[in-house]
Amino acid sequence: MKVDRLVSIIMILLDKKRIGAQELADMFEVSPRTIYRDIDTINMAGIPVRSTSGVGGGFEIMQKYKIDRKVFSTADLSAILMGLSSLSNMIRGNELVNALAKVKSFIPADRSKDIELKANQIYIDLSPWMGNRNIQPYLEIIKTALQESKLLSFEYADRYGNKTARTAEPYQLVLK
Repeated sequence: MKVDRLVSIIMILLDKKRIGAQELADMFEVSPRTIYRDIDTINMAGIPVRSTSGVGGGFEIMQKYKIDRKVFSTADLSAILMGLSSLSNMIRGNELVNALAKVKSFIPADRSKDIELKANQIYIDLSPWMGNRNIQPYLEIIKTALQESKLLSFEYADRYGNKTARTAEPYQLVLK
């Protein structure tokens, strides 16, 4: 979605000194031309993005431009990072990677080590103790069914081991 990509680009530019169009295009799986249009849109929104050509060139937000990064407290950022990091170990995908990048861009450099340390002090392990450890393919199927309002067919086994074919319309995915 374009808005998500624009916000992500802004966050990346706030976090990095300079990044090239091709690198951004690879990150978001779009063409460099799309990135150039996105940069124009960001400029029109009032965020001054400067472009430098040649080797080592790329896009960067002008140095005097500031966005208040103190919207979140240290505890807020630590909790958000802890939760997203734990989820990213269970669920793979660009959405979580992008969300982590956005949150990390809000961390001021002077508080970065403290926040990262606090975020890593507690680890939430969502992987199962036994059974099928690779549930990623199933999660993707369920996620797609949820997003596209599709029915899911599966085999259900009751507590006695009796198996029956079922079809259901998912409305929420709960990981336990």
